[in-house]
Amino acid sequence: MSHKHDLVAPPDIVRRDFAEMDAEETLRCSWDVEELLLMQAIEGHAHEGHGAFHGRRYPNTTIDHIARALRRDPQAIRAARQALIDDIRRYAERVIAGERIDLMDEEGVPLLTVGTLRHLHVAPEDVLRGLFLGGFRDDPDVRKVVEERTGWTIGGGRGYLVNTVVMEQMGLDGYRLAKEAHEHELDEFRRKGLIVSAEHAHAPHVHYMYIRHRVGPGASDDAAMVMAGKVWNLGVAVGVFLADAVDTLEKYVLEYGDKDREIAEYIRQNFKELQMDWEDVYRLTFLAAVPIERRDEVPDSSLRHLLRVDRKHDQCALESHLLYIQRRPYAPMVLAHEGIPNRKFYAYVEERLATAHEHGF
Repeated sequence: MSHKHDLVAPPDIVRRDFAEMDAEETLRCSWDVEELLLMQAIEGHAHEGHGAFHGRRYPNTTIDHIARALRRDPQAIRAARQALIDDIRRYAERVIAGERIDLMDEEGVPLLTVGTLRHLHVAPEDVLRGLFLGGFRDDPDVRKVVEERTGWTIGGGRGYLVNTVVMEQMGLDGYRLAKEAHEHELDEFRRKGLIVSAEHAHAPHVHYMYIRHRVGPGASDDAAMVMAGKVWNLGVAVGVFLADAVDTLEKYVLEYGDKDREIAEYIRQNFKELQMDWEDVYRLTFLAAVPIERRDEVPDSSLRHLLRVDRKHDQCALESHLLYIQRRPYAPMVLAHEGIPNRKFYAYVEERLATAHEHGF
């Protein structure tokens, strides 16, 4: 077997990992969307050696490899993920046009097919404010501003279209691109053809991959959502959640790009009632950043983990967060892959908010 194929997960292990998750997990969404998220979870398992991979890493595995291993139509999978993003973009467009709408598409299906959103009544203007904050807070340049202002290390990166043939010729792999700092190599990557432009998006050896700019403890999607709800309100928290969902889905679609940022930019330019600015983005970016010494208190749930139902309580992490924001009772549960108790996390949130002023936020 060639070295190249050693770095891509074998189809039989992909199928086993999917079957194991499918048997064990129920997500708070339609089966079609659950399948899309389980497929993406396999990519993470392959990169980190989790699940059925039992410690063996396959860092060059992409969702495209997984779709093919599961005998799914890659084009149909891309289109389904694209449609979920387009629904959220369309929601923003309708609100800006003056419609007062719930968190559903024109056919009455909740955004992302998440049933929880069907029963949630929030001001759509607040949801757009959350989409604005959430779409910009992950930007590596925004994080850099916050790092310079606070002295904190956050780290960060961005998704790029990567020619994997060139990547291998350069002695790199998906794990190294995602884990090591490459901020000062991006121009070289473009010059050598490792990073390619959008017209090459669907070439056989081109995949949308994460390239880390700077190393750091990163930020927490859970913290971003919950902090937004505590600082602003429930609707803003929902918007941040939707932006993070777009960030997850954009990694395998028909039209590649930084879609959560594109939606945020559209809102910034067209939503006259935004009533937010870059200071608000910096504030949420800081509050979502993970202090390196407190990693064991701060979960960073994937979209799958946010929607995974704890069958003991019939509650998912998204619902726990939304209940906490509203000061309503919630059941105890553990969060994210790390298994952090939700009550421990919420205690961290309260403390972090109480001391944020010490850093100018």
